[in-house]
Amino acid sequence: MKILKNIFNFFIMLLQIYCVSSNKRKKEEMNILNFLPSNSLLYPLDFQKNWQASEPIPISIHYNDLFEALEYHNDLENHIKEREEIKRRIINEQKRLEVNIWDKLQFLKIKNTMLQKKNSLRTNKNKI
Repeated sequence: MKILKNIFNFFIMLLQIYCVSSNKRKKEEMNILNFLPSNSLLYPLDFQKNWQASEPIPISIHYNDLFEALEYHNDLENHIKEREEIKRRIINEQKRLEVNIWDKLQFLKIKNTMLQKKNSLRTNKNKI
């Protein structure tokens, strides 16, 4: 019985070793470099797989647009002008809101005085 148990354990060990080795093979087959495009620096054209294109797709880069973008963002004068414009707009908006609030306060004061006058007239009328 002990011999059968040892043989069984030995076969289980062999099975585990086989599974581990087959998993390594699968990992090698599923290499991430197989899925990179053919024009990638990590995967040179000399070692292309069958499913990859034989020639890389040409790309046209408009460098003028890039240079203009860099000049615009690095231009300190434009940056200062934009900041001043933003500050001016914020100040104008604050002034507009202050005027609106002041007008509403004045309206409420006038309404309150009108209501008091109306009530005072009623009380005087009731006295008579």
